[in-house]
Amino acid sequence: MAERGSLIEERILLRSLSGGDREAFWPLWLEHRLHLYTVCLRQMRGSKADALDAVSRSMLLAFRKLPAHATKIENLQAWLTRLTRNVCADIHREQQRLSIGGNGVAIDEIVSEELSAADPSPSPEEVALSNEMRIRLQRAIDSLPPLLRSVAQMRFLHEASYGAIASTLSITEPTARKRVQQARTVLRSCC
Repeated sequence: MAERGSLIEERILLRSLSGGDREAFWPLWLEHRLHLYTVCLRQMRGSKADALDAVSRSMLLAFRKLPAHATKIENLQAWLTRLTRNVCADIHREQQRLSIGGNGVAIDEIVSEELSAADPSPSPEEVALSNEMRIRLQRAIDSLPPLLRSVAQMRFLHEASYGAIASTLSITEPTARKRVQQARTVLRSCC
């Protein structure tokens, strides 16, 4: 009987979300996030960092897309699982493109391709704020030592996974993680 009550509550939250109540998203997400993390962990071949990245991207995409589809969804867990698997597949494609980056595929091309495929719904204020933050971040990254600069650009500006960074720079994944951590520490201290 608890299952039925949970479904009724889910329907109410979905209806609220479709009516513009953005806060209704969070109880829905929290209900399914552990299942989605497990899906991501499997899809990302056991890499916890990549799985966390995939869950974060899935959450942001679901937050953006779910209100428009909320009233049509029969099985929310299945819908979120499909969205999450698609995000994981996108990350795999991104990693593949980054790993062949030396063969004529520039990271900037990948980023611009992803930006053009993104939902064009941000407000002008959000775009301006995002651009300002990106400019400030780029300036801060430019001040880093060369060893940390490239990993910081790939991780913070292009949202590349640690595996993709390691592959692109011909370093090990633990080294990529350590350099990102060092860059983050330097950026926090100076900004």
